Amino acid sequence: MYGLILLRCFVVVLFYACWSCVAFAQPAKNSLPATAALTLDNVMQRHLAAVGDFSKVQSRRVKLRIIGMAPFEIPTTVEAKRPNLLRREVQVQGQVQISSYDGKDAWKIDPFLPSGKRAVDLSAEELPAMLEESYFDGILVAAQKQGFPLQYAGLQTQDGRRVHVLKVSMPATGESTIYLDAGSFLEIKRLQKRSIMGRMTELEVYTSDYRLRDGLMMAYRFEIGTKGSTQRMSMVVDAVENDPVIAASRFQRVAN
Repeated sequence: MYGLILLRCFVVVLFYACWSCVAFAQPAKNSLPATAALTLDNVMQRHLAAVGDFSKVQSRRVKLRIIGMAPFEIPTTVEAKRPNLLRREVQVQGQVQISSYDGKDAWKIDPFLPSGKRAVDLSAEELPAMLEESYFDGILVAAQKQGFPLQYAGLQTQDGRRVHVLKVSMPATGESTIYLDAGSFLEIKRLQKRSIMGRMTELEVYTSDYRLRDGLMMAYRFEIGTKGSTQRMSMVVDAVENDPVIAASRFQRVAN
C-alpha cells in the first residue's frame, strides 16, 4: 500500500528540492541596483550570488528522510549527474523503489506493483516531473539557458515576509511560482501544480535550514503540502556529497 502511495506522491513531491535549492550560479557582479529598481536580471543575479558558484559541480548525491508520508521515516537517496541524469532510491518496508532517467529513457522498478522487480517505463503521470527534476541546475537556470518563459512578478508579502516573486513555465510541467526572500535572495517557497491520481493539485513547497556546504548555500529541510493545508510532509536532508564518482550506467535501465 505504502509503495503505491509513494510512487504517486513522488510525482508530486518534486525532488527539485535537492537540486533547485542549492547553487547553480555563475559568479555575480559586485555592482547591483537598489531593491526598488530591480528587474528580472537583477533578481536572478542576486539569487545566484547568494547560493554560490555551482557551475563546476558535475554530480551530486543527497541522502534524506521523508517524514509524514507514512507512520515511519522513509530513507531516500537521490543521485544526479550532468547534463540531465537522475536516479532516486526509496526504501520502504525492506524493499527498494527505483526511478531513473538517463537523458533519454525514464524507467522504474517498484516491488509493490504487479511488475515486481522488472524495469518498466515511467507512467505518463510520473514522467513530466521526472523530466523537470532532471535539469541539473534547476528550473530557473534552465529557463535562462534554454529560453523558457521566465518573468519577475514584483515584490510581495508572503507569510509575513517580503519576497521577490518569479514565475517560470517549463515544457513538461507548466508554470511554477518561486518566492525568494527579499533579504537573502534564497528560495523560501514554491507553488506549482502536479497531477495526483489523475487530478491536478496545487502544491506548496517550503524551503528552509540553509547551510554552507563546499562554498554553496544548500537547503536541508523541505515541507510539502496542498495549497492552504496545514498538514505537510517533510524532507530532511542528512548528507550532501558534491562531485561523487557516479557511473553513467547507474542511470540506465537494468536488464530484466
